[in-house]
Amino acid sequence: MTERRIRKYGAEVLRKPSKNVSDFGKKTQTLFRDLEETLEKVGGLGLAAPQIGVNLRAFVALDKEKGKIFKIVNPEIVFVDSETVIDMEGCLSFPEIFFAIPRPKRVVVKGYTDSGKSITIEASDILARCFAHEIDHLNGVLIIDHASRQEKEFWKEKISQLVAISKK
Repeated sequence: MTERRIRKYGAEVLRKPSKNVSDFGKKTQTLFRDLEETLEKVGGLGLAAPQIGVNLRAFVALDKEKGKIFKIVNPEIVFVDSETVIDMEGCLSFPEIFFAIPRPKRVVVKGYTDSGKSITIEASDILARCFAHEIDHLNGVLIIDHASRQEKEFWKEKISQLVAISKK
């Protein structure tokens, strides 16, 4: 397993829609080991492949209540609860920056496990937020896209620093 560098806001890979995974062999297993180890080291709730520079539809998410790591490939949200919750949300690609973002209280996600088994997962509350956030990453959508003009203005200097760092 290898801890990988997390790409910060401004990195091109974060804006590209990710490609479907078609091979569930050794490369995919290595990707998930790297995602899991990186997430464990940095202490987040979820991490998408583009955040470590890999343009594939794969992510890991931690369900802290159950102590379980979800490894999800080619996910799609097939149900979104009409009830939304606004909460402060951060992102490993936006360190120390938080935005008030509305997310569905509950979602149902279909996809595959890291070994290619078809799965359907119903998630609520923080796990639903995490799934929606990570699937956004796979579609090239970032938390800043959900932020208000006022929030963007508040974090303007820190965001500019991230962009400068990502260009190096």
